[in-house]
Amino acid sequence: MNIPPSPSENSAGELPIASDTMSGVMADDVEGTPTPFPYRAVRWLCREICETWFREHDIVDEEWIPEEGGVLYAAWHPGSLIDPLLMLSTLPGQLTFVAKHTLFAIPVLGQFMRAAGAKPAYRASDKGADGDAGSKGNSGMIDALAEILVEQGRCAIYPEGISHLMSRPQKMKTGPARIMLLAIRQARAAGVDEPRMVPVGLHYSDANRFRERALVTVHPPMEMPPLPEEEGSPVPSTELIEEFGAEVAADRAWVLAVTDALSVEMERSSLGLDTWEDRKLLWRTRGLISVHRNRALGRTSRATYAEAVLGARRTRAAWLHLLENDPEKAGELRTKMAAHAEKMKEHDLDEHELYDRDSRPGPADLGLAVLQIIWSWMWMFGLITWGALLGSYPPYRISGPLAIHSAKDELAGLGSKKIAAGFVLLPLWWILVSFPVAFLLAGDTSPLYNLKLYGLLPLVQPYLVQIPWLLLAFILMPLWAVAARLHLLLWRRSMLALNTLKLWARLRRGGVPWDELAESQRELAELLVSIGDPLILPGDKDWTPPPTGVDDFEVVRVRS
Repeated sequence: MNIPPSPSENSAGELPIASDTMSGVMADDVEGTPTPFPYRAVRWLCREICETWFREHDIVDEEWIPEEGGVLYAAWHPGSLIDPLLMLSTLPGQLTFVAKHTLFAIPVLGQFMRAAGAKPAYRASDKGADGDAGSKGNSGMIDALAEILVEQGRCAIYPEGISHLMSRPQKMKTGPARIMLLAIRQARAAGVDEPRMVPVGLHYSDANRFRERALVTVHPPMEMPPLPEEEGSPVPSTELIEEFGAEVAADRAWVLAVTDALSVEMERSSLGLDTWEDRKLLWRTRGLISVHRNRALGRTSRATYAEAVLGARRTRAAWLHLLENDPEKAGELRTKMAAHAEKMKEHDLDEHELYDRDSRPGPADLGLAVLQIIWSWMWMFGLITWGALLGSYPPYRISGPLAIHSAKDELAGLGSKKIAAGFVLLPLWWILVSFPVAFLLAGDTSPLYNLKLYGLLPLVQPYLVQIPWLLLAFILMPLWAVAARLHLLLWRRSMLALNTLKLWARLRRGGVPWDELAESQRELAELLVSIGDPLILPGDKDWTPPPTGVDDFEVVRVRS
């Protein structure tokens, strides 16, 4: 259920964002701790990949990151290797990642992960014939990460231990809590600032598809309970004491308490719900109310993905609050929303199109769209698109089937497999294709030497032939990537213009009960407004972030 704007929302009708989105300009160094060159090179590459794979990616609320002491980032793991790729691109400072130890044996990927400073982690299912190898490996990893945190470093870990396609985080492992317990003790002994554990949300419109959207949300650092030797620390159960003894049982009780709290933090930061049907309905409802209030406020621009994610967090908090306090009303509301969503799906409509019909594109909009398409395709039919097709299309087409085949047993890693395949195939293809193309363009005995080729080549060919074709081959190698990036920009511009033409046609088609759907949507939106107006929700000025281990919906309050 989405929630309408409160008096504290901004004039655009979307949720206020606690910090400016970074808009592609990510922080590099933490003050006083410059990152080494190999890591900078890895991070630059990660950002270039993210700029290509996603059409939009950002970070919000990064002011929650502590300025002093070590930081252990904890995130759920819905996108396989895309998750660390995104975090490396957006989170400031040098990160040390924890990754499944089998990944380090993969050629190229293993070297890349080592350069990024990743540490291997072992699962019980990964143990070999030596039985306790994984346990010893994890103990060493915990010691190493604790030492990094004591030295004011920054680490990232995925507490679930697996990547998955579930609608909510899976059972948390105890590793993060064990790392924090050891690191806090060592920090106190060394007289330095204690490390903090910071939950991180990873959000994707679709992590496995090209040119989708992504967002990293940073949440408040977790408050750790008193250590086992201190008053007020978690009390171990009788069973733990009998099995491990009082001292070890006290440590285990602390670790279990922190792990339970982390489970709640992961639910909140990932917007976890029971099923994907619930999550899809959540987002559809958020969109419905966003469109409704934007229309009331006269806002014409669409919400950014950061605004949408923060709006979905409000939606989830309000829905779970209603479900807990009035389950019958929540059930009725869900039924109405599901029925409306099904009708919209039947006619292949989005919520905004019901209102866009009143302000459909006019002759000037259509003329501008046609000019945009002509302008974009005029350039795309020249060297830019020919360079992109020749230099990138073959490996792009090959990487898809290869990724699907290799990810058939691990669907969560499909997007990662596509990126990995492209990462390997593209440079190889650029090397292979550069030499024959350079010879055809500048070789003295080239059969194309005297042909008048299409595009700008007749203008540049006199200059090309002055370059030895072997040297030209090396010049061409990086230009294939440039052509591909320029092609994506032109393609996006042309698709936006084409969508205007499609919208004009869609809003004039018959057989759609426009008035009925619009009235249903208006009634739903007004009902949600009446429910949400009295509530204090995430993003409001009077919202108080929940304490560690407490979900958003548990602290939603009714305004006095």
